[in-house]
Amino acid sequence: MKDRFTIQPGRWYACEIIGDEFDEDCCSYSPIRVDRIEPLKSGNQIFKLYFYHANYPEGVRDKQYTLRTIERQHKFIFAKSIDHEPARILQIYDLDIGWLDRHFPNINVHDDDIQRWLTDNA
Repeated sequence: MKDRFTIQPGRWYACEIIGDEFDEDCCSYSPIRVDRIEPLKSGNQIFKLYFYHANYPEGVRDKQYTLRTIERQHKFIFAKSIDHEPARILQIYDLDIGWLDRHFPNINVHDDDIQRWLTDNA
């Protein structure tokens, strides 16, 4: 069994953001590319996440959130943004074709390399 889930800069991940400001099921779904992670070394599991938010409008896709880890397991991390009010909870985990098909059915990924496809097309 692998260790706890670790986010790596330069990779794409599935991200679900839960918050009251989102319609329907209180969720926003997006592939994100992690550009940088900056642990704040406060002892409170707080880190800055710099990422590219592919499902935001062009021009506002580069994001920086200060997050506090809520839970970190083998397959995912839950974190709360301490920058947002009302609260936003992020669930970040490995991205696969099934997730893209469920949340973005109009995107046709004809390539087994999702990482490369997103880098070239997002």
